[in-house]
Amino acid sequence: MNSRETNQEKRRRWQEALETQIAQPEDPLLVYTFRRSWNTSARPISARCIDKRDYIVKGQQAGRQIVNEQIVARLGIALNAPVGEPKIVEISPDLLELDPLFNYLTPGSAHATLFIPNCFDNRDLSKVYTDQPENRLRFALLCVLYGWVQAKDHQFIFQKNRPNLVYSVDHGHFFPGGPNWTENDLEQASAATLDERLRSACHFTTDTEEIQTALSQLSNITETQIIQAVAASPAEWDFTIKERVTMIEYLIIRQGELVQLL
Repeated sequence: MNSRETNQEKRRRWQEALETQIAQPEDPLLVYTFRRSWNTSARPISARCIDKRDYIVKGQQAGRQIVNEQIVARLGIALNAPVGEPKIVEISPDLLELDPLFNYLTPGSAHATLFIPNCFDNRDLSKVYTDQPENRLRFALLCVLYGWVQAKDHQFIFQKNRPNLVYSVDHGHFFPGGPNWTENDLEQASAATLDERLRSACHFTTDTEEIQTALSQLSNITETQIIQAVAASPAEWDFTIKERVTMIEYLIIRQGELVQLL
């Protein structure tokens, strides 16, 4: 990467890298059977895939939410943050015909996150395990991840058994504008900071050891990893090349803003 590149040259290079990645998509996992659904805005389902593992699946009817889910989960994996493992899955028309309860799903590729068993939901961070030593770095990584992408609708799950490890799930409403974000939303976003809700709940400061560790891990994420996260959404999803390039620029700028806190 040439530090003297103009912004136009960078965007052209990112577009070429995206087009190469999108032309060679990962093989989707075939959804084998549906288990249950939830009547929320994205209408996710629990499903078992051909690899004999259980996933939480959101179909294309969820719109831009599944794009957000893929990007945030893959960035979280790159950061080593406690997020669910993301996959691309395939919902066949034949499977939908077998079970009309799920006929609202769009056949074709869909977003999936590996199911994390034996957990409970909790949004009220004042009453959960923010002070447990095993969770301190996990929350610090989420504080950095959430500040990087700009989190909304914070949702967490915790293991039922000690040490009650925290995981971050359901990122469909992240980014400025949530699932309805536009290029202008990304371009006009305020500078990146640590996520205020997590910073306050966990009593983090910029100098907190776990925050410094999380920021150091953020600094090690490469441009290639960011491009791969943005390229992962299949071509048939509502996510144009131009929007993807703007997303890459948004993430790289905000990564730099947070790394300055080291």
